Amino acid sequence: MYRLTTFLMLLLALAGAAQAQNKNITGKVTDKTTGVPIPGVTILLKGTSKGTVTKPDGTYALQADITSSSILIFRAVGYDEIAQPAGTAAVLNISMSSGSSSLSEVIVVGYGTQKKANLTGAVSAITGKELKDRPVTNVASALQGTMPGVTVTQTNGQPGKDAGAIRIRGIGTLNNKNPMVVVDGIVMTTNDDNASAMTNIDPNDIESVSVLKDAASASIYGSRAANGVVLITTKKGKAGAVRVHYNGYFGKQKPTNLPDYLPSWQAASLFNEVQKNEGKTVRYTDAEIEKFKNGSDPDNYPNTDWLGLIYSGTGNQQNHYLDFSGGNDKTQYMFSLGYLSQDGIIKNTGLKRYNTRLNLNSKINSRLSVFANLSYSLSDMREPTNPYTGDFSQVIRQANRIGANVPYKTSNGYYGYINDGNPMAWLESGAQYKEFRHRLLGTTGADLEVANGLHFRPTLGYSMDLTQSKKFIEDIQYYDFKTGNPTLYQGPNSLTDFNDNYSVITLQALLDYEKTIKDHHFKVLGGYSHEYTKYSFLQGYRKNFLNNELSELNAGPSDGQQATGSAYEVALQSFFGRINYDYKGKYMLEANLRYDGTSRFASDNRWGLYPSFSAGWNISEEAFFEGAKHIVPQLKLRGSWGQLGNQDIGGVKKNDVKLGNYPYIPVISAGQNYAFGDAIAGGISPVMGANPDIRWESLQSTDFGIDAGFLDNRISLSVDYFIKDTRDILLNVPVGATYGFIAPVQNAGAIRNKGWEVAAGYHDKKGDFTYSITANAALIKNEVTNLDGTDPIITGATYLKVGHPVNSYYGYEAEGIFQTQAEVDKHAKQSGGVIAPGDLMYKDQNGDGVIDGNDRVYLGSYFPKVTYGVNLGGGWKGFDVSVFLQGASGVKGFVQGALLGTAGDKIGRPTSALLDRWTPENPNGNFPRLWNNYTQNDAGSNPSSFWVRNASYLRLKNLQVGYTFPTTWLKRAGIQGARVYYSGQNILTFTKFYSWVDPESTNSASGYDYPQVKINTVGINLTF
Repeated sequence: MYRLTTFLMLLLALAGAAQAQNKNITGKVTDKTTGVPIPGVTILLKGTSKGTVTKPDGTYALQADITSSSILIFRAVGYDEIAQPAGTAAVLNISMSSGSSSLSEVIVVGYGTQKKANLTGAVSAITGKELKDRPVTNVASALQGTMPGVTVTQTNGQPGKDAGAIRIRGIGTLNNKNPMVVVDGIVMTTNDDNASAMTNIDPNDIESVSVLKDAASASIYGSRAANGVVLITTKKGKAGAVRVHYNGYFGKQKPTNLPDYLPSWQAASLFNEVQKNEGKTVRYTDAEIEKFKNGSDPDNYPNTDWLGLIYSGTGNQQNHYLDFSGGNDKTQYMFSLGYLSQDGIIKNTGLKRYNTRLNLNSKINSRLSVFANLSYSLSDMREPTNPYTGDFSQVIRQANRIGANVPYKTSNGYYGYINDGNPMAWLESGAQYKEFRHRLLGTTGADLEVANGLHFRPTLGYSMDLTQSKKFIEDIQYYDFKTGNPTLYQGPNSLTDFNDNYSVITLQALLDYEKTIKDHHFKVLGGYSHEYTKYSFLQGYRKNFLNNELSELNAGPSDGQQATGSAYEVALQSFFGRINYDYKGKYMLEANLRYDGTSRFASDNRWGLYPSFSAGWNISEEAFFEGAKHIVPQLKLRGSWGQLGNQDIGGVKKNDVKLGNYPYIPVISAGQNYAFGDAIAGGISPVMGANPDIRWESLQSTDFGIDAGFLDNRISLSVDYFIKDTRDILLNVPVGATYGFIAPVQNAGAIRNKGWEVAAGYHDKKGDFTYSITANAALIKNEVTNLDGTDPIITGATYLKVGHPVNSYYGYEAEGIFQTQAEVDKHAKQSGGVIAPGDLMYKDQNGDGVIDGNDRVYLGSYFPKVTYGVNLGGGWKGFDVSVFLQGASGVKGFVQGALLGTAGDKIGRPTSALLDRWTPENPNGNFPRLWNNYTQNDAGSNPSSFWVRNASYLRLKNLQVGYTFPTTWLKRAGIQGARVYYSGQNILTFTKFYSWVDPESTNSASGYDYPQVKINTVGINLTF
């Protein structure tokens, strides 16, 4: 009893002592310039998780174990961070300066945050404010031009398929080139290699985006960080009264460029010229050409504007976003709802997307806090189908190739057509591909302060990507408009139902410790992660439905039905750690180590180790630099080295079955049917060669950088030089046909990317007028350095060859246009038709007197050498304007086929560019003589430097003009803030490329793609 009493008294004494150490500090945080209270300021006791947030009136109260030497950290978006000694006073009022120093920003990095002044790796970041009010439908497109070294290419504007492709510091692999995407600490993945993992995120939900570009910053993510890492942090609630935000806009889409096709009477004249060029009889008389021109007989001599018919969708676009946030000192929340609607510029195309998100944070006690984030999105995408090929791209191609001399409909209502149909008949049939995509991401975790400065952070994450699609193809019967007899039939009708489920479970545990010993500051992180991925799909097909109104599988006959399905599962296990050290904020060191194991490789090659090291020197903190700080208040040098890996082989396919998940073992695939007697028997067999010796792709990166601020940090500058080498690239090396299987995956390639990145900014204020300019640029050289002796690997008009960029253009070097028959006779022999004056002249590279495949050479790259972005901003008494320019230089584009234009009859439409062709009367024409069946001048059959053009461009990417109403006008209505604005996207483009082709969509553009769009919107932001 005595011992128990003594123990209880000791506990009470300890509790009393602990209580005696608690101190309550109150105060108010205001804007240093205006004196206005700042709500939502985060106040933390340095070295602990204890903190609070200011209320709407800027006041706060913090009770914790505070001594006179304790440091309080004050942080707020848009303001410089303050580290303030607590002292002995019970009241501590703080005035914060608006963010003038980029180096004072807090940047999200792998598994944590760092002050930009202490960063030693190459990290770029933007806030959600920089994405705000732009009429972009996905995060990837919104990042275009905002960060150096981050190249985003948006090749089309189709609703639901307009996500830009992101490449960080060049192309570093021949497989999946997409960067790793992490949302609120959880890796986002997708089964669709062509889809961005960011398409389901509402840009309005984003607090910040960080991009880890070098190995030092990205190696903490190891095996999937070789293409860079995009870290997205979503908005969180803040303590205080409930705040409601509404953002909405309405807009209209229009194509940026469309081919300038000639009317039927000019096309008929050009076709006659083609016939003469190819030694044939002319097709049309002058009288017939006149009928095309005057429209007197539209059934037999029409002038159909196919593009006007196809691009008749409304193009309406609207977006609505509503969020609620608030809470108290214990629990904060943010709940949002989003709705996006896009009607395409082509009928029956469109997207509707619904988003919702709930983020919760709760402080259980002084040492334990928990969080839960849940987001869900549903996208409803639709596009037309056709009974010829089944896909939507053929509809666009058909509109670009069917002649203006083919009627849309004749006077008695019959569709005109060519051998493969009528694109308007396909559109008006109503047949569609509909895709419903459900995406769910849920994370929950805790932060337990085990001891002062030591935190344990477990996290559980689950993501699901569920797709349900229906593709219905209607059959179409065409008729002879003169007799009414049936002619061409396209069918049968059919229905394909497809369902798949891609899910990832993530278990993650972090242990980090932070300690300051006098002038030495340490941070240590250790972690474990386990990811389990499972994918399955099921597909059913039936055809010959009774009519086109039936659209469910069970309504179709069973004859010819098909059922397919498959599944796979993969796992990734990881151990990782990081150590940060700095002395007086002058000298910084960081080391990272990650150890990854994957189920994709054999046990002997399953694990990969990825180290990195980086260092920084804040020269401006040195005593000897004190005399220069009034001019250069911040100056930092940094350098890094590290290694990364890659295990994603990409979408190798055969018979529409995705392979490559287990490339080290033989895989049996279904659908390998064979003849047995008089019947077809179902069979299974291996189709892909296995290689048990494959291992991780490895990437080694070196980076040197400088960060500086000038003139009271009104001017900022960052410069980086980097070298990034990828080795042991996983690829299918070509093998002989007798091998019988798809070539096994081997480690057989290497690529180098090196270059410079520059980011600069200037901002200032003159009275009521504020202004700023920020600019960034990157110069990148991409080069294949090894293909294990298998180069060149040729694919159409591109190839892989050591010494040249990835997938460079490849073809003949055009020396000009033959002007005389004598030039033709003395030149090396060319093929493709009867060579004559007016044809392209190709260089005989090897001097053997014959132009053949051995004379093809490097013609340039579609990947730009230079990318850049410029943002101009200004504000005056509530008015604001921003101009965002984005561009690329040192880039080539290649156009062929229907998009270039051909002078055919009914099939093949000439563009206005062909008016300036070579003829005996126009020997200085910019284009060769016309062709149809001959191929010597055809870009698709004989790619050459003549058709590979400079595709550099400068684009007015976004223009915004807004007005924010004075709060005194709004108080009576219960509104805290209101802003109205105009925003335009892709408004103007300056380029020397073909005027009717968007310069971003130039990688062998041939007329299959939905055009890029410009969008004009008006919107409003409200805060309650």
